[in-house]
Amino acid sequence: MGNKKVFFMDPDERKWTMEDLGLSWDMIDGLQTDRKAIEGTFLMNNGKIRKLHELANHCRVCLDPLDYNDEHDSVFCPTCDEWREPSCSDPNCEYCLARPAKPSNCD
Repeated sequence: MGNKKVFFMDPDERKWTMEDLGLSWDMIDGLQTDRKAIEGTFLMNNGKIRKLHELANHCRVCLDPLDYNDEHDSVFCPTCDEWREPSCSDPNCEYCLARPAKPSNCD
């Protein structure tokens, strides 16, 4: 992999400057040369950095952590209030047979 670039997303409505915070571009350049480079692909969500391998345990719609329902043996998203695993095709399945449409309707 090549060199990494850092992008700072800055809102237009920001009223303060780097100097207000006691920072300068020279200081930031010095920090970059003093530290080892961090490589990888990351996702920023709700102020948290998530690595791609962690996303398997997160909802593909809202990116919040998934939960597991023992009673119906299925994974669901509490935020979206939706199941993330379909019901099985067995009409006599004890887990899927009584599964409500929404996880919030479980006992």
